[in-house]
Amino acid sequence: MKKLSILIAAYNVETFIEKCVLSCYDDSLSDLYEIIVVNDGSTDSTANALDKLKNSVKNLHVIYQENSGLGTARNTGIKNAKGEYLWMIDGDDYASNNAVKIILDKISSKEDIYGFNFNIITENNKVIKKYKSNFIKEKQTASEYYLNHYEDSYTFQYIFKKNLFIDNDIFFQSRINMQDSEILPKLIYRANNLIYTDECIYNYVQHENSFTNTANTEKRLNYFRSIISVDNSLKEFGQQIIEKDRVLYNGIQEKRKSLHRVVLHHLIFFSYSKAGLIKIINYLKENKFYPLKHNAKGKFLWIKYGLNNFPVFTKKVIDYYLKQ
Repeated sequence: MKKLSILIAAYNVETFIEKCVLSCYDDSLSDLYEIIVVNDGSTDSTANALDKLKNSVKNLHVIYQENSGLGTARNTGIKNAKGEYLWMIDGDDYASNNAVKIILDKISSKEDIYGFNFNIITENNKVIKKYKSNFIKEKQTASEYYLNHYEDSYTFQYIFKKNLFIDNDIFFQSRINMQDSEILPKLIYRANNLIYTDECIYNYVQHENSFTNTANTEKRLNYFRSIISVDNSLKEFGQQIIEKDRVLYNGIQEKRKSLHRVVLHHLIFFSYSKAGLIKIINYLKENKFYPLKHNAKGKFLWIKYGLNNFPVFTKKVIDYYLKQ
């Protein structure tokens, strides 16, 4: 068995996939780990780029499948991985220098989950570090970590023991956004421990035309549908563990509260047509996310009041000031 499997989900990332794969490759350590790319039915030249990379990256394995969504692509990678540990990254992001060596030096088969720091990078190469240096110092139970850091639900910042998925039949939902937020508490619950290090191993690239930045009404509506789906899943899972792991349960409730803040911020900072805004608000109302419930403070409290009572007018005012 390999020590580590790096799983890369790729869909129409012809511009980025070479940088992503090469950032994960260390020839001197290639016998210790593998790189698995799941090409999820790309319609651009992603497949051609991967075929070329196989000639120079000797521990690269490429799996081709019909387009089935990010969750299914990740599940395919998990089921085919030969590593004791898994690191899941996206094909339009890339690993930091020496990331593989840092990971292989750190993992020791003793821990179920390793957490690492990461960079958020804009297309203009502006870097924002997620944590302050040495923000988390102590070893702790996985549930304690989640209660304190439930906001940090990105799977790319964790190295998971593969058995957490396989032995407990835990897999990603197929076509939802925020699937990391949906699955992480389930993995945390099955983990005995989690250790965090401040090493920055990952570079998350924010693209202006990414799904989360789109102004398309239907895509925005799908994003809100994903939020509702995640909330329902967290609610159900929380009820299952309330008597068994109160610490994790409390973390899940805090995470669910944070989803209401996400909804408020997305209504504020994204553009919608009048019809699109009304459609989204009606959907939120049907699912008890409207009137908006986030415990907003300061100017956001007044914005929330306006959106709850005069949504179309308030949104026009918000858009006007955001353009200034």
